[in-house]
Amino acid sequence: MDDLRDKAERLLSGMENDDDHLDNDIEITDEIEQLMRDIEKADRSYRLALDDPYIYLRISLICFYNDRLDKAEKWARKSLRLKNTFDGFFLKGRILHEKKDYKGAIGEYDEALKYKDKYIVHEYKYRALKERNMPERALSSLEKALEFKTSADLISEKADLLVELGEIEEAKRLYEKAENIDPSIKRRKKKVDQLLEEADKKLLPEKYDHILKLDEKNIDAWLGKAEIYWELNEKEKAKKTMIKALENTESDEIKSKLEEYKREMKIASDCEECGGDGDCPNCEGSGECVDCGGTGDCPDCEGTADCPDCSGNGKCPNCDGEGKTGWFSNCELCSGTGICQKCSGYGDCFTCDGTGDCQNCSGNKNCQQCQGSGTCQYCEGKGIKLE
Repeated sequence: MDDLRDKAERLLSGMENDDDHLDNDIEITDEIEQLMRDIEKADRSYRLALDDPYIYLRISLICFYNDRLDKAEKWARKSLRLKNTFDGFFLKGRILHEKKDYKGAIGEYDEALKYKDKYIVHEYKYRALKERNMPERALSSLEKALEFKTSADLISEKADLLVELGEIEEAKRLYEKAENIDPSIKRRKKKVDQLLEEADKKLLPEKYDHILKLDEKNIDAWLGKAEIYWELNEKEKAKKTMIKALENTESDEIKSKLEEYKREMKIASDCEECGGDGDCPNCEGSGECVDCGGTGDCPDCEGTADCPDCSGNGKCPNCDGEGKTGWFSNCELCSGTGICQKCSGYGDCFTCDGTGDCQNCSGNKNCQQCQGSGTCQYCEGKGIKLE
């Protein structure tokens, strides 16, 4: 047995477990092949021939480097039978990861972290969780990896996860941070392209909303969203999507598509009142009262309820309540009465009768013509002339 141990030490002595990389190129020679056969022959189910866990671990590494994953896993198990180590659990996790057993790999990474809290384990655990489509847990592991090392790649990968979780604004901030660190990072564009592909496959127009939050000028997203509405026979939504697109980006392609939709819908002419955009001409689609600007306050007294002529004091503004403009002549405005003629001396706003509310919207802020809908009442928001 000592001869076997000496042979193993001689053949494997120069090999260390570089757990930060695990990417060494180590060839399995004929001698190493024979060594593995000899050790396997000497091992028994109840007891391993060699009491050194690191010999088994090194053999596992050699098999791992040479893509003999089943053999690598077997030798890693033997190493862990002798002694639980960080290297043993991490290597076994990497082997299972390569075999696409992500659940098993995560368990081994968790065991490894009980012995050492290392960046590389958190990174691989994050990648395994991501493969299992567990974005919340993947984000937690990625954040722990970022505590050890900040890189543009990892920051942009975190942004990708946040997009999946719907946290678009924070994702945009991280994409910008990553691009400031490394201008060659094109992760945001790659994510947008991925989302476009997913949205096209799923035929859900709402899927394009994440893309448009990331890039409101993305012509492909606007066109894709409209096209799906069109295919779902929601043609009015398709047209309005193109109108909305033109508010965010000038594009001949979008203009052309809008005209195509109008022709297909047999729209003869635009509504003269709204110009074909479907918005209420009085409030331009805002839904707010044009007189009070959506405040609900009387435009004459701005909600104070005071008469705008006398500022609420009831006195004639021409003679300041004196009734005369000279020694002997009565004030022509108030005929010598001295009281404000607009409010008859009460001091209340004559437009709103002292309520302070806008009389056109009754204080509810809504446009009188469209009742706050923002939609043109002449064409019912269709943008086309109704017969």
